[in-house]
Amino acid sequence: MSQARLSCILLNYRTAELCRRAARTAVTALQGLDAELLIVDNDSGDGSFEKIAKGLQAPWAKVAPVRLIQSGRNGGFGAGNNVGIRAGLSDGSRPDYVYILNSDAFPAPDAIRLLL
Repeated sequence: MSQARLSCILLNYRTAELCRRAARTAVTALQGLDAELLIVDNDSGDGSFEKIAKGLQAPWAKVAPVRLIQSGRNGGFGAGNNVGIRAGLSDGSRPDYVYILNSDAFPAPDAIRLLL
C-alpha cells in the first residue's frame, strides 16, 4: 500500500515573519512524508508575498516541497485556505489529506507524522 499524500496549507495575511517561522517548522515535520507545503498569501498587500518568497531561498525550504501562491483577493480565513485546497499538489493531483496550519503555529517535528 502506498503512503498517504498530504498537502499542508499555511495561510498568510500580513504575518510574513511568523509565516516563515511556521514554514520552517512545517518542512521539518513533513520530512519523510509524501507531503508538500503550500503557502497561500491571502492578498496581504504589505510585501509579505515578496518577503516569504525571499525566505524560500533558504536551505530549510529545500527539505520538503514548498510552493507559494497568491490568493488574488482576501476573502477571509476559509476562502484563503480553500485557494490552497483547490490548488492541490504540485503534480496536479489531489492529496489524501489536508493539514491546515496557522501562521502562528509551530508543529513539533513529529506532530504531522503522528496525526497522519
